[in-house]
Amino acid sequence: MDYTPVVVAPNAFKGTLSPLEAARAMARGVAQACPGRPVRLQPMPDGGDGTLEVLARALKADIRFFDVPDSCGHRRAVPFGLIARRQGAVALIESAQVIGLSGTRCPFVARSTEGLGRLVRHVLDGGARTIYLGLGGSATCDAGVGLLAALGVRFAGLGHPDLEVLDRIGGVDVTGLDRRLAHTRLFVLTDVVNGLAGPSGAVLFAAQKGATPALLADIDRRLRHAADRLESAFAASVRERPGSGAAGGLGFACALLGARLVPGAAMIARLTGLSAAIETAGLVLTGEGACDAQTVYGKGPQLVAAHARRFGRPVYLVCGRIDDSFTPLAGQFARCASLPPGRSAASALTTAVAALLGA
Repeated sequence: MDYTPVVVAPNAFKGTLSPLEAARAMARGVAQACPGRPVRLQPMPDGGDGTLEVLARALKADIRFFDVPDSCGHRRAVPFGLIARRQGAVALIESAQVIGLSGTRCPFVARSTEGLGRLVRHVLDGGARTIYLGLGGSATCDAGVGLLAALGVRFAGLGHPDLEVLDRIGGVDVTGLDRRLAHTRLFVLTDVVNGLAGPSGAVLFAAQKGATPALLADIDRRLRHAADRLESAFAASVRERPGSGAAGGLGFACALLGARLVPGAAMIARLTGLSAAIETAGLVLTGEGACDAQTVYGKGPQLVAAHARRFGRPVYLVCGRIDDSFTPLAGQFARCASLPPGRSAASALTTAVAALLGA
């Protein structure tokens, strides 16, 4: 019997399991197939759902709550992480917890990132001087105008800062921008590399968030107009920076603030010690809800496989479903499997892992 550790490092199975829940389900499969074999949980979100939970667990952050408006303006208590440090606190924020799709019931054009900006301001009030902000899973497409307004940027003649008013932005006054941001390290964890504008920009994901076909044709024009005004006011050109199109252009606004836009999976791997865990392992398990052509573009499973190759460790992949577009890419993994039908996601994941390991 092999008693080298198994590293379990899945992304979320969207809509069913968070990365940590998926990791625990996979660990149960290892226990069924290989009783007594050590398992190390290394859940691997990419900046979206589950990012706060995973980073708070790894970095031993305190979870706190603050009342802010969600993307539709309804106030609710949202969680964030805080780590006390002598040189200034470290804050952990997951956009999906504040302006995510869950429970969103207002028109697409009325959604705003203002609540996220208020949370950023709150952690600055609490002494944060380093902020890790995960952008995946947002319901918005306002180019981050709401966030900027909450942080002190003034937009002449505008009411509620949302997608609907982007093409009416005239004067932009940045003199009231929160000055503490200039002395704060802001790391923005993105799950895409798209720029802001064009058919492969922020508009690419708008339909997934509820934008109608008629609106899709107009969104890019509004985003470009907002970018023209904002880049002029900030004296910066960031709309083509990789990740600026993340979260409906929220990455663009963060780039204007001087943030470092980084691939979420890579940053989370560094912060949680993925490489060191794999180095001492004999086998690595990873997975996510849908395996398709996008799986190799900076997503959690692809990054896990790359780390495993460095140390010559085999990687098994389990997906909720495997798309035909993924077939040419499956060679990166020693074994691949999809979830059996007819049971809960957690139970199916446990069964699939046990079967892969020969139970």
